Amino acid sequence: MKTMGGFMLDAWLWPLSGWYAGAVVVALVVAVLAARTSAIAGRRVALVLIAVTTTIYVTWRLLETIPTDSIWSSIAGVTLITAELIGAVQLIATFAISWRTSSRSVSSTPLSTDPSRLPSVDIFITTYDESIAVLEPTVAGAVGIRYPGELTVYLCDDGSRESVRALAARYGVIHLTRDEHAHAKAGNLNNALAHSTGELIVTLDADMIPRSSFLEVTVPHFDDPRLAYVQAPQAFHNDDPFQHNLFSGASLPNEQDYFMRSMQEGKAAYNAVMYVGSNTVFRRTALEHIGGFATGVITEDMATGMLLQAAGFRSEFVPEVIAAGLAPESFATLLTQRTRWSRGNIQTVRRWNPLTLPGLSFMQRWLYLDGIIYWHFGVLKMVFVVAPLLYLLLGVTVVDADLASVAVVWLPYFATSLVAMRLVSGGRRSSLWTHVYETAMAPTVALAVVAEWVGLSTTAFAVTPKGVSSDSLNFRVGLALPNIVLLVLSIAALLNAWMWSADHYVVDSLIITTFWTLYNIAGLTMAVLVCLERPRHRRTERTDVDLPARAFFWPGAPRLSRVLDLSTGGARVFVPWTADGDRSFAVSAPHPTPQLVLADVGAVPGLIRWVTEVPQGLQVGFEFVDVSAAHAIGIVRHITESPDWVRGDREEGARLLGAARRTIEGAARRVEPSLRSEARLVTRGLATLHHRGTSSVVHLEDLSFGGCRIRLQGDLAVGDPVTIDLSDSTAAPRAASVRWVERRGRRLIAGLRFELARAEEKVAR
Repeated sequence: MKTMGGFMLDAWLWPLSGWYAGAVVVALVVAVLAARTSAIAGRRVALVLIAVTTTIYVTWRLLETIPTDSIWSSIAGVTLITAELIGAVQLIATFAISWRTSSRSVSSTPLSTDPSRLPSVDIFITTYDESIAVLEPTVAGAVGIRYPGELTVYLCDDGSRESVRALAARYGVIHLTRDEHAHAKAGNLNNALAHSTGELIVTLDADMIPRSSFLEVTVPHFDDPRLAYVQAPQAFHNDDPFQHNLFSGASLPNEQDYFMRSMQEGKAAYNAVMYVGSNTVFRRTALEHIGGFATGVITEDMATGMLLQAAGFRSEFVPEVIAAGLAPESFATLLTQRTRWSRGNIQTVRRWNPLTLPGLSFMQRWLYLDGIIYWHFGVLKMVFVVAPLLYLLLGVTVVDADLASVAVVWLPYFATSLVAMRLVSGGRRSSLWTHVYETAMAPTVALAVVAEWVGLSTTAFAVTPKGVSSDSLNFRVGLALPNIVLLVLSIAALLNAWMWSADHYVVDSLIITTFWTLYNIAGLTMAVLVCLERPRHRRTERTDVDLPARAFFWPGAPRLSRVLDLSTGGARVFVPWTADGDRSFAVSAPHPTPQLVLADVGAVPGLIRWVTEVPQGLQVGFEFVDVSAAHAIGIVRHITESPDWVRGDREEGARLLGAARRTIEGAARRVEPSLRSEARLVTRGLATLHHRGTSSVVHLEDLSFGGCRIRLQGDLAVGDPVTIDLSDSTAAPRAASVRWVERRGRRLIAGLRFELARAEEKVAR
């Protein structure tokens, strides 16, 4: 970096110093205000501004800042500017994608109700080794799709499992297998093509549950005979590892939302929508024209879409969420998925280079090439993280600049990037969280990309594990280790520079590099924390709903209730007190065969797992058992039609410091005890306790079907048999045993378990 100090500027920068920063601030304010009335207007102002600031920044970097004091400095400086130039080139593609939107992204044509005017549709659900628990909701959702025309569902089982065959029979769908398993998922899909006849083909991953409106949204687009496929966004109804491990699911969208929604919509304007493997409807004749789904690469989806567009067919994007699946449930599986995507993109460009593939337009070539370049983000991010360490630890200059020039040129560019990213992405992504995502994945993805380019290639298709639950906290040391090393080096470098060796550095250079390193430390810290895998206790994801129901949980007439959340495995049900305030049912014996009756589902049998008292009633955890296929179809329809099935796709107050604090506190927090298995009502009254031939008046503090808590003056021991007269309460006298005792001064608090409850427990077992 420059040895000059103070506030010296390069000569050509002097004209900028007086007005540039102020003009940028004014333009940013205009962009933000414009976005409040028109998202497109605000986005375009931001795009123009980032283009201007980037051009000035890159010009300054090329003309004034490449070091020449040593061969190592020159190599480091050229490497860094190359990485920045690649980022600037990608910005051009972002500019094009975000400037326009497709005029045909939403079809206004309703689906015909005349079956004779509708194309026949085949739905291919591909599976290899996914669990039945993951696969069944997808099958139930597909069978429940509304479509008056001919609809056939195929369960394409590349694992040839008997359990999948039984599942297909249970739902009345066609089970397909094959003797040869070449070409993984693409081969599986091509096998299904050969054994089906539908005019339109829907591809669904094993975990991607479709909404019942899936075909109503997509089929009307096929009035154009040149349309090859319609792509809907991949959305997710669970938290990804960044949301889950960093306790940020309520404020942070899924890491893929920006691409799956914003970028895909922008690509539609240039007929460059990328096929992403699921949630897609194809025209069979278009697929047959290119010989079926592309094979020979591990990202057959990207290749298939590109080949269709090169053949002159159109593609469209619908922005509606009409199917949603499971995001990777651990950081390790997320990295498995992303390394597969990165290597697959490189394999695709080797076999079908978008720059030379006949039939593609200029913008299609550019956008596909940009997507391939993107997957080198790991290498670029490693350059940006290591570069300041070269100066702080080894004295190797990477940027030859003074503080004043950085303030005039780089600071407006950086501020514009922060604001523009939020406006351009529609609030789905910020620069700071992009920094976290890329830093966390960089070491693994960079290694995969380098391995692919040097010939350590693989065409093996690795299925991303889904539906995995865990009960314990697990720190993935192996995954975190590269970023731990970089974090320790960054902190050590700053301590060394400021505490022990400040005299050896130029002040301007030290200040610039310190800010740069602190920015990297923020990303590295979050990258390490995301490797702290939180437990995922739930076997199935819950969705907030508000559904009327009738609960047969206690003997007598069913109680009008409301379902508060719902999953394929059970429900949380609110049972209100009766109009006259009667609460006696809550401490009566449970119904011998509990059922929950839902509209369009019927009576679903199950088990009461827990009961807790809330204002105005009880909440009951109800686990479904012996669910029929008809029940499952109705339950899945209720879940997918809930507005809360898929979380919002906007960043809402997601702060790095807050996420870090919650993660650290959450790791230290002990697991809360589970809810009670029966209603326990707070009660204030008197009861008579009979113990060892004597009787005494005790205070009743709470009461349930299974027991009660009492307060008394006297002695009791755990295991003592007692009888308690609850004549002043809503229950009859009970024989009981003492389960626990606690001394509080002169008073004794004791928990009693009724003998009848224990007997009924034995019968239930």
